[in-house]
Amino acid sequence: MKTIQLRLFQFDELTEQGKAKAIANNADYNVSYNWWEMTYEDARNIGLKITGFDLDRAHYCNAEFINDAIYTARQTHLQHGEQTDTYRIATDFQESRDLIVTTWPKDETGEFEQADELDEALDNCEDRFLKSLAHAYLRILDAEYDFLTSDEAIAEALTANEYWFTANGKMATHLEKLALTA
Repeated sequence: MKTIQLRLFQFDELTEQGKAKAIANNADYNVSYNWWEMTYEDARNIGLKITGFDLDRAHYCNAEFINDAIYTARQTHLQHGEQTDTYRIATDFQESRDLIVTTWPKDETGEFEQADELDEALDNCEDRFLKSLAHAYLRILDAEYDFLTSDEAIAEALTANEYWFTANGKMATHLEKLALTA
């Protein structure tokens, strides 16, 4: 039989060097699950489906309208604050679309002339809106990832979960559980 004794520390009890090591060892702690789900849900709430994204080299966010652009713009105005990029993008879209419709030439009966060109102009306006929203959500996802991988957020998570560490910052929670069951 062999008895081993270890001194374990909670995150706040570690030295600055131990804390730095614990943070470095757990750099992906807050992003080792589907951390983007809340952002996807926010997009769904305004009628936008995010179909994929990449924060690395490709740096993109693909999205599509669940209903249509007009619905998404209205929902954005209802659910996002006036100070958000998405709100401003929705406002710009509505103003651009309204300008196209109100200035498009009409014949003597009040019908739009060159209806095919009008449809194309409106489609282009909606495409620009979709691309702008996708880019805004890319920035949102990027900021969320940056926050979740920040030293502050990792330290907060390690503290909140009451993990135990060796003096040099190695996680030892599993050792503590092992000792309690032995």
